[in-house]
Amino acid sequence: MENTKVIILAAGKGTRMRSGLAKVLHEVKGQPMICRVLDMVKQISPDEVYLVIGHQAAKVREVTRNFNVIYAEQKEQLGTGHAVMAVEPVLKNYSGVTLILCGDVPLLRAETVRTLLAKYRQDNLAGMILTVRLDDPKHYGRIVRNSTGYVERIVEYRDATETEKAIREINSGIYCFNTAELFAALKQIKNQNDQKEYYLTDVIGIMVGAGKKIGTLIIDDYLQVQGINDIEDLKKAEAAIETAP
Repeated sequence: MENTKVIILAAGKGTRMRSGLAKVLHEVKGQPMICRVLDMVKQISPDEVYLVIGHQAAKVREVTRNFNVIYAEQKEQLGTGHAVMAVEPVLKNYSGVTLILCGDVPLLRAETVRTLLAKYRQDNLAGMILTVRLDDPKHYGRIVRNSTGYVERIVEYRDATETEKAIREINSGIYCFNTAELFAALKQIKNQNDQKEYYLTDVIGIMVGAGKKIGTLIIDDYLQVQGINDIEDLKKAEAAIETAP
């Protein structure tokens, strides 16, 4: 897909996996989950793929060596916003669209990503978020909309009011952005939160505050955006692959 760069976030430890292996190296049906993500990305044929690595970087390089990727190393894991900043030196002057994916979301389909990118281009917005509505949204970040129906911000569960917790539309962590707008907003995010991390979600509020519009593509299939955080999630993903048509 011309004029499209992809950033895949794959630097985290994955402590809840209770294993000595970096999260993205855990296998789903015999294949490391990061390789499943990269196989999917190949189907959309982007211009370039940037893989942000950190924890066990050498092992991740080894497992992904047969893929056409450019590695960017996140020396310290200081949040998702900080991870994307690792690619800023090479993408800061790029004028196309940047798609951001997670290395621990192995069931996302290429057709969903194509639809997201097509809607982004058609609507001519600064950014687009892949979202899903859940009957039980649990501890996911909520999508808060303004009176015009566009996204106003993403609120993390722990920061949400009771009214916001009642919102059923959640953030999948998968986005596409106008690249210049993305990096302009990233320069403004702060780490004034419990984790002392730079959250990528904060760019949404910054862009909106600057008068930009952010849209969403809502999908029904939650499993496509299910992140693998522990062994139970891994088992669910494997079961979903077994039952897929």
